[in-house]
Amino acid sequence: MPVSIYLPPCYNPTGNYPVLYLLHGQGMDDTYWSSLGVNGIADLAISKGQTPFIMVFPFEERFLEDNSISKFPDAMINDLIPWVDAKYATCTLKECRAIGGISRGGGWAIKLAMRYIDSFGTLGGHSYGLMFGDSNWVQKQLETHTVEDFPRIYLDRGEQDSLAPDIDYYVKVLLANGIRPEFHIYPGSHTRNYWQTHVQEY
Repeated sequence: MPVSIYLPPCYNPTGNYPVLYLLHGQGMDDTYWSSLGVNGIADLAISKGQTPFIMVFPFEERFLEDNSISKFPDAMINDLIPWVDAKYATCTLKECRAIGGISRGGGWAIKLAMRYIDSFGTLGGHSYGLMFGDSNWVQKQLETHTVEDFPRIYLDRGEQDSLAPDIDYYVKVLLANGIRPEFHIYPGSHTRNYWQTHVQEY
């Protein structure tokens, strides 16, 4: 799996850094988040006292295939995350690992965080596109986990987002099961301009 990595300016091989995995949307690649300015935003935040962290940008080049064929979830959990933890000075606790995504990447982030509930402490979905059956993972996990086991969840969309019905449905599923995400609706639609405007909040 091709991947781009952001290391904080103060990176030390003996450190213990949280890791943020950021997934691109359909038709994008592993450079998309950087093109939105997220690297510079991270540098600035760290210079102002934010805990230094690593960012990982995977490239899902087979995004049009069903995940049973592309094996993207398995590659993320079984290959990429262990590789990152072995190569870099990471904190491997669930609370130190976050995942987020834009559009289809937001849907992937939700799928991974809900399916592998013990792997991520924070989830971000931005203008996310859900896939068939993704909402069912909330109820499935509650059969063996408590609400407290779920990651912290941040979700957002634009007022004119074409995916608004799916986005709002997922929020309703969470709330109906006692899970309270931080959810924002901002002016804008499903566009690069919207994501670039709000990338600092992600």
